[in-house]
Amino acid sequence: MVQMQDLQNMDIVKSQTKPLDQLLVSADHSYELAIVGSGISCSYTLIHYILLLKKKLAIEPTKTTVKTIKIAVLDKSGEFWTGIPYGSRTGKQSLIITPLKEFLPQPERDRFINWLRKNYTSVLLDLEQRPGILNSQWLKSYQGAMNEGNWDELFLPRYIFGWYLKERVEHLLHEANQKNYLQCDLISADACNIHKLDGAYKIDTTKSKSLIAKKIVLAIGSPPNKAAVQESLEALTNSKSSRSQICCITNMYEPSQNHNVERMLNFLRKADSAQPRQVLIIGSNASALETLYSLNNLPETAELIDKFIILSPAGEFPHRISNDPLSTSYIPHNLTLLTNQEHFTAKQILEAVKKDVDAALRQNETINSTYGLISQGVIKALNKLSYPEQKLFVTKYGVEIGKFQRRAGGDYLDVVDKLIFEGKLQFIKGKFTSTIPLAEGQLGFEFLTGTSSQPEIYTSPIQVLINCAGFQNLTTSSSPLINSLIDQEICIPNDSLCGFEMNENFEAHENLYLMGPLVAGNINQKLKVWHAESCGRIFGLSHTLAEVLL
Repeated sequence: MVQMQDLQNMDIVKSQTKPLDQLLVSADHSYELAIVGSGISCSYTLIHYILLLKKKLAIEPTKTTVKTIKIAVLDKSGEFWTGIPYGSRTGKQSLIITPLKEFLPQPERDRFINWLRKNYTSVLLDLEQRPGILNSQWLKSYQGAMNEGNWDELFLPRYIFGWYLKERVEHLLHEANQKNYLQCDLISADACNIHKLDGAYKIDTTKSKSLIAKKIVLAIGSPPNKAAVQESLEALTNSKSSRSQICCITNMYEPSQNHNVERMLNFLRKADSAQPRQVLIIGSNASALETLYSLNNLPETAELIDKFIILSPAGEFPHRISNDPLSTSYIPHNLTLLTNQEHFTAKQILEAVKKDVDAALRQNETINSTYGLISQGVIKALNKLSYPEQKLFVTKYGVEIGKFQRRAGGDYLDVVDKLIFEGKLQFIKGKFTSTIPLAEGQLGFEFLTGTSSQPEIYTSPIQVLINCAGFQNLTTSSSPLINSLIDQEICIPNDSLCGFEMNENFEAHENLYLMGPLVAGNINQKLKVWHAESCGRIFGLSHTLAEVLL
């Protein structure tokens, strides 16, 4: 624990990036804190930590002893502070999935909007330079609102927020360089193992170097994509014969979305034009929507792709977020009746939501217009559950309920509607199992539906396969780091299998803390978290973690 008498005349962080091959496990490269992963979970934890520390120091400015706190931040990509969603790997065409007013809570939203106003000329110039038909349409549609400073309703390109976040962190680090009370080393390496030592942890990296830290924040984002899908696609990728038959994208963001879009188009340019050129996208989540949007941003896509096939258990994309007035008359009767009962279960909340959603749609309401009312009913019901049922909700039913209220912006869904109108998009409700060989060296695929135990077969050849499936559970993860933490019992998967067990101070093990998606499935006196992937939720949770770290 940092003592106030060790901290005087301190303002912010000394920032320096050291090549990993210069690091040795010695006093020079031992740290008070190491943050593994440098996306928004890391960025906001570090921002809150610095600001809280500044505030704390201002209370006692007369202490004379100065101690430099050493922090290491590790990132396998070498792109710090933005993570995949808000950095270069996603590309400049990808949009936030909700309007800005839902994306960021206050006071952070006002801070971001002030940054947008201050940097408007640079932001607008950068937006104007983005290539692509959808990028041009987006700017034409919303430049008037931006000129007038009406940001709250906009579905902004995600890289703009990443630009802001990176600038904010770097400003704090630069400012701190003048005071020298906190040194932050940026390490471009993938952490592959963490060992518990006496009073510290040793972090091994894939570059065969290690470092020591007294405390660790595990902020590595979500686990890799689902194992069964990933293994099947990796087998295709590793097969020489398959590589000539199909373009297989196992991860749309590695090395980047732009790279993979160009790779697909190059493959289709060489494909047999006599055959329908079909693209299979596994999943119907935000990543799948973003993939469709990014592909259709390029004019050539219309000529090269005859059909998109969307295969997912939901069999549909999220519902549209619109500017239409929210409902003031709709009543979620089933949730209301349930909460009036003395005893009920988490599963009954799920069933009530299903009925209320169906009723809303029959009354010509929308998911968007009733989202707030149903969500309020869910929270009210959750708080009346017994503790065991609350735990069931957090580890299982909360995520299931979320699937009935999925929403996305109109810019993405306009592309979907256009493709459907043109007969170029097909939904299939089911789970991908494998590709299958067809005649003349072509490939189809098998999938399972909810009504049959035997796979169904899609026999029309596909030329491109893109994996946008959900994430693995932690017990079947392909991540060496996750597997090692579980094997050593440093981290224990909770009942959701999406996150690790932790206490109310975010500790999965003594002095090893969680932030981001791995917090999911936890309930204690301070928290009920069934998913922790949204920017707003991470902003709030990371503030609490920063208080703990101080």
